[in-house]
Amino acid sequence: AAVAKINHDLRNALSTAVLASDRLADIDDPEVKRLTPRLYQAIDRAVNLCSRTLNYVGDGIPRFKLTHFHLHELIAEAEADMRASEKEENAFQWQNTVEFEHDLVADREQLFRVLNNLAQNARQAGATNISVSASRDAERLIIDVADDGPGLSPRARERLFQPFAGSARDGGTGLGLVIARDIMRAHGGDIQLAESGEKGTTFRLELPVRGRA
Repeated sequence: AAVAKINHDLRNALSTAVLASDRLADIDDPEVKRLTPRLYQAIDRAVNLCSRTLNYVGDGIPRFKLTHFHLHELIAEAEADMRASEKEENAFQWQNTVEFEHDLVADREQLFRVLNNLAQNARQAGATNISVSASRDAERLIIDVADDGPGLSPRARERLFQPFAGSARDGGTGLGLVIARDIMRAHGGDIQLAESGEKGTTFRLELPVRGRA
């Protein structure tokens, strides 16, 4: 019930943002015209996130729409989305070393959500770089998401996937990794902490190899 109320109020606030964006679109300024589409895209994602979160809380399991896509392109999309919200150009660097041949069948929006959560967590923890690599065998696609942050504390590692307890920062809910794990497991895969130390943290995502949807 609480999530439903928050969802309702947030959607109202986003509706106001849409109206303001429509007025911005009428301004004859090159910089405004360049940024307005990104604003529309961010609002659309937020509205979609509200709907998906409400479905997630109500049903317990995300609803999936499996499609065929290339992992490299999805990572580039996640990078572009984060760059659009950065105040400084190149404030957070991405290294996308995933070969284009790594395609997969999964819910694109849900996997985007997992990557976005990991990147946001890394940035908020103090990382300035994130690197995404991938490999596969006959049965699994393995994705490593590594950052150069200060690493997780022992307490954070113990409660990493516990809701409302696993956040590594003050004010965090700890829900991001919980939701990411549920999404990965619902795909038949998983997420785990591969390593964490002074040189950074690496999360490993595993997905089963499927035929085209």
